[in-house]
Formats: sequence, structure tokens, C-alpha cells
Amino acid sequence: MSQALQLDVAVVGGGASGTYSAWRLQQALGNSQRIALFEYGDRIGGRLFSIRLPGLEHVVAEVGGMRYMPSADKDTSGHVLVDKLIQHLDLPSKDFPMGNELPKGDPIGAKDNLFYLRGERFRFRDFVEAPDKIPYNLAWSERGYNPEDLQVKVMNLIYPGFGDLSLAEQMQVKVFGKEIWRYGFWDLLYRVLSNEGYQFMKDAGGYEANVANASAVTQLPATEYSDDTEFRTLKDGFQRLPLALAETFQQLPGILRAEQRVQMNQRLVALEYSNDQEYPYCLHFQQTRTVDGTTRDVDGSHSVVQARQVILAMPRRSLELIESPLFDDKWLKANLGSVLMQSAFKLFLAYEQPWWRALGLVAGRSVTDLPVRQVYYMGTEGEQDGGAPTRNSLLMASYNDIGTVPFWKGLEDGKPFQGYQPASLAGRVSASEIVPPSQFQVSEEMVAIAQRQVTQVHDQVELPAPYSAVYHAWDADPYGGGWHEWKANYRLDLIIQRMRHPVADQAVYIVGEAYSYGQGWVEGALTVAESTLQEFFKLDRPEWLPQQYQLLPVPGPAEAEDEA
Repeated sequence: MSQALQLDVAVVGGGASGTYSAWRLQQALGNSQRIALFEYGDRIGGRLFSIRLPGLEHVVAEVGGMRYMPSADKDTSGHVLVDKLIQHLDLPSKDFPMGNELPKGDPIGAKDNLFYLRGERFRFRDFVEAPDKIPYNLAWSERGYNPEDLQVKVMNLIYPGFGDLSLAEQMQVKVFGKEIWRYGFWDLLYRVLSNEGYQFMKDAGGYEANVANASAVTQLPATEYSDDTEFRTLKDGFQRLPLALAETFQQLPGILRAEQRVQMNQRLVALEYSNDQEYPYCLHFQQTRTVDGTTRDVDGSHSVVQARQVILAMPRRSLELIESPLFDDKWLKANLGSVLMQSAFKLFLAYEQPWWRALGLVAGRSVTDLPVRQVYYMGTEGEQDGGAPTRNSLLMASYNDIGTVPFWKGLEDGKPFQGYQPASLAGRVSASEIVPPSQFQVSEEMVAIAQRQVTQVHDQVELPAPYSAVYHAWDADPYGGGWHEWKANYRLDLIIQRMRHPVADQAVYIVGEAYSYGQGWVEGALTVAESTLQEFFKLDRPEWLPQQYQLLPVPGPAEAEDEA
């Protein structure tokens, strides 16, 4: 039996926070430390997953995270760590436009994009300019607002200036007789909005997660989805960020060989404490195999790794699947479930022309209460830098979360969608390659129903047939959801700090988006990872990260019951 691999640091999870942690550690400690990264499947990226459909090499289908908010040079707003990291790695980026206004020569507004709610069709501008078109029996005080502006109004009704407070100050705020962190957002909305007002925010906002009964502290000021917010993405797909981190990690000088540093298709089954004082942790890995996007165990094949320190760069569900005495800790057991796992779904359709342009739609999204929920106009191949001279175009035909995901899950099993070979791909792509294989194989019925709903949203008699498609649902193991949200009744400000090193006498650390202040964003994952590396691994702050940027919010004063 071969000797177990011995490591100074084992990083488990090949998503954004895991690849970032391994890269930073290798940079700082690589000449003296043995560091390795382990990934469950055959793909680096986690919930960043960029897919290229045939004929659309430069218009990427982002079935996971797709954008970030840039920051100014001397500003600490936006996604500073992500933005500066992308610049530091010299990864080409581009605008992620949200509409078709041209104040700067680029489409960044959304005033003309469509809404189709309760069978009525109108434009974004009508929320303010023609409120009588909005098919909701809103109270007079709720009329004339788009869903994001109404959320700001609600915030100021409940506690004026709440969004200007620090998290520590927000945790001390009391409304209706108790601390605001003890409220779910839905519960709080019902106290200040009519039922029609709540349904309007839920339907027109596009995301059920925005008005879910998650912690009111993080939900109340969450207006980053406003349609005039500026976003950027990577030209080669957002997954390129963790891929670049993993590649650079392997290439840096160090003790381990490159092939030892990144080990794919390894599922962490158990994390045991060892009597070996030099290597106190034994990590038991089950070998897996990934075929057409689906990862399964390989029977009878496992390995053991010994480590001095362990970083678990994993979402809540992945942590729950590990057998370990670590999770017997009283505090960790009580707080591992402090976040909700929110399911999400995306379906992309490829067409030979951007038919939506005839309706004055260029970019951004249209929103409906039909199960497709959000429709994004993603781009045309011939308009991209380096793109082939075709009009092949990509539509995110459905982007939805929570309540509407089961609608599409019920359409998964059926005759696979075959698509067709467009003239621009004749002789270049075989018929069998038009629709790429994936973990969640798109069905003919799924495409047909999506087409029907997109037709309704756009008030069309008939749409051209899509030639290719791909979809992905984020609810299966090992992810459990597309993103997380804090539950009500948890002191999230304290948990954010402690979850990074949950058991004081163990050198095991938890990083990632799940237990962050920036849930649902890569920024949340990276700020937790970077703060962990600085505080517990004593790494210096990167020279490319502004000194004034605060990685984690300062927590409020702890009470005895919060520490229990």
C-alpha cells in the first residue's frame, strides 16, 4: 500500500474560494509548504460554469454566476476584490449591459425592456411614466415605483437610513418591538406593504429570493439588482477566473509536482482526527468519474491524504455530506444550518438571428410571472471581438429560482432536444454535436414550452426555432442550491466571523459564498477566503488590493445567547 500523500494544507473544493485560497497560499508559502487542491468532479469552477454552444464561441452561456460590479480606482463600492483580482491576473473583461439606452454609447439602461405580468404587457419605463398600466391593485403609496425603488421606499418606511448603517449598527436596530435580525423579510414586508404590493415585488423583481423570508438585515437593503447598475463579466466566460487561478497555482514554484497540486474527481467522504501530531487530519477521498457532466463514485477506489491544516471551500450542502467529528462541535452544529439553500435554473437557446432586435430589445432582461421568469438578451456572435461573421445569437430563455424551478425539473426526462445544423456550421459541426451533452439534458418538451412562454412575453405570433440549447439546475448534490441566504433569528455578523474557523482547537477552516456578507456573489466567496488567509495563515494583504477595502463587516457586540 502506497504511503498517503502528506500536505501542509489541503484545500477541498475547486470553485472560486478554493482556487483562490490555493493560489494565494502557493504564492506566499509555496517554496516551503506542500499545498494541494481537491475537486469532486472533472471541472474547475464550482458554480461558475461557462458553456459555449456551437456557432457562439464568443457569446458564452453562463449557467452559473455571470457578472460582477466593477469599482472605481479610489472607491470601495462594488466588487472590489473580484475587480482588482481580474485586473491583477490580466483577464480580459467586458461590459455586461442591462438594456438599450445609449447615454455613453453603450447599452446600460433598461427603460424599454418588457414586463409581462398577469397577462398585461408593458415597458420598464411605465412603472413611473404610466403606472395605470401596472396590473396590480396597489395602494396609492405603492404606485409609481419599479420593484427596486419600492424596496428602497419600504426600507425607509421601516427604518429611515437603514442602508447607510454598518452591519454592526443594523444588528442593533429594533422595529415593531424586536431586533430586525429576528425577522424574515417576507414577514416584515407584510407589516408595511399590501398583499398586492408584496406580489408585485415578487413578480416584477424577477427573483423570488429577493423577497424570500430570509434575514431582513441582508434582504432589506439589497438593491444591487437595479436595472441601472453597471456590471462587467469576462470575455472568455466567468469560469475563466477560477480556471486561471488553478492554472497559475499549478505553475508557481513549489515542492509538489503540478499534477499533485490539483487532483480532480476526488470526493471528500470523511475528515478524521489523527493521533499523528505532525499531520493531525486524515482526509478520505472517494474517486469519482464524470461522464457527460454527471459525476458518480468509482466503486472500491479511494485514497487517504494526511494534512496539517484543512480549508473546506464548500457550500453548506457539500459540508453536510462529509463525515467528521468536526461537525459534532456544539456551535458548528447549531449554526451550519443558519443559511437557506436557494435553488436556481437557467435555460439558454441559440438562434440564427437576434429576432428580439426588431422589438427594440438589445440587452438586459425582460421579466414575467410565467415560469420562464427572466429572459436575457445575451449577444450576437458577429458583433463580438474575434467573432465569426454570423448573426448566431444567444438568449437566456429562462432564469428563475425557488418556486418556479420545479416546473422545469418536471420536464427534464423526455426525448432529448436535437436542434438542427444551421448553414453557418455546415461541414464544421456534426449533427450530434449541435446540442452539447450535459448533466441536465435539455428535452424537446422543455424547449417547446420555453419557446411558447417567450413568444407570449414578446407578443409574437411565432418565433424562429432555436438550433441549440443548454440548461442547468443548481439543486442537486453536492451544491444544494445556486446561492445561499441568511435565515432569520441568526446573528449573521457573528457567524460570518467565526464560521471561518468554527472549532477553536482545530486547524480546519470554512470559506466560500455560503457564510458570507456577499451571498450569491463571487465577491462574498473571495472576501471570506482572503480574510481567512490573512487572519489565520498570517498572509500579508495583496499589494493589488486597496488598503481601505474592508473584507468583512465588523460585528456588533455579542450576547451570551449568541455565543452559545
